[in-house]
Amino acid sequence: MKNKKSPNFVKAVAALLLIAAVVVSGCVDGGEENDTDLEPTGPTAGVNNTGGNNTVDEVDSEEEFIYKTANVENIEIMTLESFPVQVKVLASGNLPDGCTEIDEIQTERTGNTFKVSISTKRPRDAICTQALVPFTETIPLKVRGLEAGTYTVDVNGVTGTFELATDNVIEEPFPEAREKTSFTEADNGTTAIFENGTVFYLKLSENPTTGYSWELELSEGLSLLNDEFISPEPPEGADEPLVGAGGAHIWEIKAVSDGNQHLKGIYKRPWENETGEEEIFVLDIEVV
Repeated sequence: MKNKKSPNFVKAVAALLLIAAVVVSGCVDGGEENDTDLEPTGPTAGVNNTGGNNTVDEVDSEEEFIYKTANVENIEIMTLESFPVQVKVLASGNLPDGCTEIDEIQTERTGNTFKVSISTKRPRDAICTQALVPFTETIPLKVRGLEAGTYTVDVNGVTGTFELATDNVIEEPFPEAREKTSFTEADNGTTAIFENGTVFYLKLSENPTTGYSWELELSEGLSLLNDEFISPEPPEGADEPLVGAGGAHIWEIKAVSDGNQHLKGIYKRPWENETGEEEIFVLDIEVV
C-alpha cells in the first residue's frame, strides 16, 4: 500500500522553496549594486577615463633614477712635463651593475687640498646584469698659478698627494722688450715687416665656455712654435676666476722664409661650417 503525503505537507514545502528563491535573488542583486560603488584600486588607480585617451599623472623625473656615490678603489696622480705644470687624476673603481653609470664629477680646492666627488645614477626600475663594471675617469686639476708645495687629492675618500717644486706661474708673454713683436685685435688688417728668424706673438680674446675659439691659418713662411689659452685672473679674494669669464689665446710664431707672408684667424665653433659672418683677424707680414 502506497504512502500518501498530506496536502498541508506539500504546501509547506512549496512555501519554503519560494522563500529560498526570493532570498537568493536579493543577494545577487545586492551584490551587483555594491560593485558599482567600489573605488578603483591597483594599477588603474589615478587613470582618467573621462575621455577617449587614458592619461596617467607624470612621475617626477628626479624619482626615475637612483643617485649614489661612486665606489672609487684607486687613484693615480699624473704630473705632465710642461710649464706651467699640468696635473691629472686617474680614478678607477667598479660600478655595481650594467645599468649604473657615472653621473657627475665635481672638483673644489680648499687650501692645499683638492676634493673630487664622483656620483653615479641608475634607472630606478631597470632590470640589469648583476656584474661589476670597471670604470676609469681622467680628472684634470686646476693647478695653474699655485705656489710651490705639497697638495692632497681626495676622490670619494681615496687620497694621494703631488708636489709642485716651483711656483706654477707662467711669465707674462708680452714683456716690454717684446712690445714691438706682439699683436692684438688692434692690429687687425695691418702689415708688419720682420727679419727672417724673428719670433713674434699674437694675443686675441677668447671664451671657450661659449663653444667659440680661434682657428689660426699660417702661410708656409710662418712656423707656429707654441700656443695656449690664458684663463682670466680671479676676482680679488677668490681662488678661481668667475664661471663663464673669457680669457686670451696666445700664439708664439716664427718667421722662417723671406717674402710676403699671411696670418688669418677665424673665431667660430669648430663643428660649424663657415658662414662669412664670423669674426676675422688678418695680419700681413713682409719677411726680409
